[in-house]
Amino acid sequence: MTIPRPLYILIHMNFKIIDPLTGTCSGAIIAFVVSQIIPTDWNMFLAMAVGGGIALVLKFVLLLLLAPFFGAFEVMIPLSITAMSVGMLSGMMSAHGSVPDGCIFVTGGMIGLAVSAAIYFSNKKLTRLQ
Repeated sequence: MTIPRPLYILIHMNFKIIDPLTGTCSGAIIAFVVSQIIPTDWNMFLAMAVGGGIALVLKFVLLLLLAPFFGAFEVMIPLSITAMSVGMLSGMMSAHGSVPDGCIFVTGGMIGLAVSAAIYFSNKKLTRLQ
């Protein structure tokens, strides 16, 4: 059974939109949760380590939620890179104390979008070489 061309284009475009959207939302969610858990009076090194651990737990939860719909490979690699970088950075930013939560939230979303874009263009370049 073949998929009709208009439906194929709609599904293909949907996945091109979903990848950056899930990267942005997951980065923002991880940054928000980490910034709410880490107190401002912690050492930045300890906050970085704990923020990375919290992000690791959130990564597995998001992976279990997103993988059945979008595929494990398409979700696992961007989510791992995003969670590692956003968790540690937002932990340090929230321990600093002078950074507003909104800035941490937006920074997490921008990092998630940047990781998704980097993986998209890397895949595009690598598949063109074959």
